[in-house]
Amino acid sequence: MLLKIPFETSAPILEQFNISEEAANVITIEMPPEEALSALFEGEHMVDMLNYFAHGMPPREGVCWAIATICEILSEISASDRDILELSKKWVKDPQESLRIRLMIDGEGRNNDDPIRWLCCAIAWNGSGSIGPQDGPVVLPPHGLYASALMGAVSLLVESTQEGLSAVHESAHRWGLEVAQGGWPMQIDETKLTKNP
Repeated sequence: MLLKIPFETSAPILEQFNISEEAANVITIEMPPEEALSALFEGEHMVDMLNYFAHGMPPREGVCWAIATICEILSEISASDRDILELSKKWVKDPQESLRIRLMIDGEGRNNDDPIRWLCCAIAWNGSGSIGPQDGPVVLPPHGLYASALMGAVSLLVESTQEGLSAVHESAHRWGLEVAQGGWPMQIDETKLTKNP
């Protein structure tokens, strides 16, 4: 059994998202998570595999998974991206409300096609605090909304080539299993840092 996806079957996870017809032919609700993830990976059902990881892991573990994948796949990491990745790592280690709010604000200033924006949203929408304006009433996110943001953070890393797709597919699977087994991989490759803002 996976430490961070501690279910005997896939039923509790599959009820949280709509699996594709193709993936439904290779996994069943009775399958344990490790077996289901292997089948999704081997069958190259990447979207379903990402959904499975995103909905199967708790928010902090899911963010850790996204950080690890982002840091491996991005060819360059700007100073602003590095700052947000470092704040995200701090939140994973110590999920303080002040960090969550700061990352929510940082994410709002980024484009919708930016994986870092969706990483910020995953943290902001984790369910521990309001997602409304700071001076407004408390607005809690719908259950599991953070998983949709994790999907964005990882899936938007895919380049428009088969090689790019395969790289994200392999990286997301490898880091997802490491986190699911209890690891916390969040290293930033210093050689990828740029001087760009």
